[in-house]
Amino acid sequence: MKKKTIILGIIVVGFLLRFFTLVQLSSTAFYNPALMDKHDQKTFHLWAQSIIKNPFYVDGDAFYMAPLYAYFLALLYSLSNGSIFFVGVFQALLDTLVIFIIYLLGKKIKDEQTGIIAALLYAFYQTIILYSVTILSDGFITLLNILFIYTLYKALELKKQSLWFLCGIVLGLAALAKPTILAFIPFIIVGLYLWEEKEIVKYPKAKTKLRQIIRVLLLGGLACTIVILPVTTRNFAVSGKFVLICTNGPVNWQIGNSSDSTGLFFYPKGKLLSPGEIDFWKLLFRKFILFFNSYEWPQNLSIYVARELIPALKLGFVKFGLITSLGIIGIFIAAKQRKNFLFVSFTIVQIMWVIMFFITDRYRFPAVACMTITAGVFIKQIWDDIKNKKFIRSIGLLFFAGLWAYIFGWNPGSSFEDMYLRIFAKLSKANIVYNLQKNKTELAEKIAKDYERLLWDDPDSHFFLACVYAQKGDIKMAENQLIITLKMNPNHQLAKNFLDELRQK
Repeated sequence: MKKKTIILGIIVVGFLLRFFTLVQLSSTAFYNPALMDKHDQKTFHLWAQSIIKNPFYVDGDAFYMAPLYAYFLALLYSLSNGSIFFVGVFQALLDTLVIFIIYLLGKKIKDEQTGIIAALLYAFYQTIILYSVTILSDGFITLLNILFIYTLYKALELKKQSLWFLCGIVLGLAALAKPTILAFIPFIIVGLYLWEEKEIVKYPKAKTKLRQIIRVLLLGGLACTIVILPVTTRNFAVSGKFVLICTNGPVNWQIGNSSDSTGLFFYPKGKLLSPGEIDFWKLLFRKFILFFNSYEWPQNLSIYVARELIPALKLGFVKFGLITSLGIIGIFIAAKQRKNFLFVSFTIVQIMWVIMFFITDRYRFPAVACMTITAGVFIKQIWDDIKNKKFIRSIGLLFFAGLWAYIFGWNPGSSFEDMYLRIFAKLSKANIVYNLQKNKTELAEKIAKDYERLLWDDPDSHFFLACVYAQKGDIKMAENQLIITLKMNPNHQLAKNFLDELRQK
């Protein structure tokens, strides 16, 4: 009963943390996807609206990105009359479900205490808290990935044909959200062969393990095909091209594997490297270092800017550096048990597909979800060793975890801070203008004050705050902000004109 109370408490607190993050996010420049030009939030927002208008043809071409999240978003928009807040709440609930699934997986990989530790780490992981309530697909992808590996273990446990079919359905859905999960299929075959029990499905005609493996692969493969086939058929019908799910795979490969690629999200201009070139492997090693670095590589959202605007995020005390330093050692501990081959290989695949393409904080989420469990394995192992007075091994494990944290703990953030503050400034301006036009002056004032607080030395932050004060009728405060603007930039013509206009009234 005590353990059930603990996990229930973690789940409730995890949801509340996501809900309050959403509430606070809703009054920032990062909330309205329609105003987020050149961001995936706007792409998904417009895509979902197109789906509502024409669910089959959409834009009349093969899907560029994996389509499932856009259809999911369109469904939520249809149910809520386009409410972004409703979408955020629903996604917060889904990410809370991930907390529970991680707990269940931790129990299967090691024991209940491991599950509780893993759930706690994921519940308070700062970056996923933010992304889980935004108009982005990454929390949805993480849910489907974790649900798939859990369903796989559940099918092995109960040995029911229906569960193997369900496993294929979840795999198909996960692939429609992010096709990279299909890279795990060869490991499923190996894992089933290595599974310690002789029986993996209850079917009288399949008496040998090989026949059982073939049967469950056919069941799962059929279910997966049934899920994916409508998308493939739709792509061919509208474009005349065979596209299994989407077309952006080669583009992403080019971004991460060209001669001038940085390993991060920057469009390259150089030639595509091949695995036969030494530069390809040098770049791959660089991406390996970038992946395990504790810095949260921003794309579409910067956790470092967002947490200055959203106090609830500061309660998310778990960062990537903690997860990876404990989780990477935990992978080796978990791998000692044969039953964990499937989970360990799944975790490695989640790491490697990101490294093979390019590194962003949100692409790491499925791997993070897995590594919260292996981090739980690590912590539980340390606890068991201390209880059993195996101090040398526990000290050794802690040493290697600390060494890993030290090696990958450097922070390159200063190189990117200015770029993401400029993006924040642009989004703030767009939101202030939009909300003033809609007579939402209180929201416009909140966003303008955030802009002025974070970028006090930007003359435009004071100019836009002056615009807000003027619309509210506080002419004195507006004049003060315009004077500050002109002190910083005497050539700010809009501020000059506006100040003259206010003084003539």
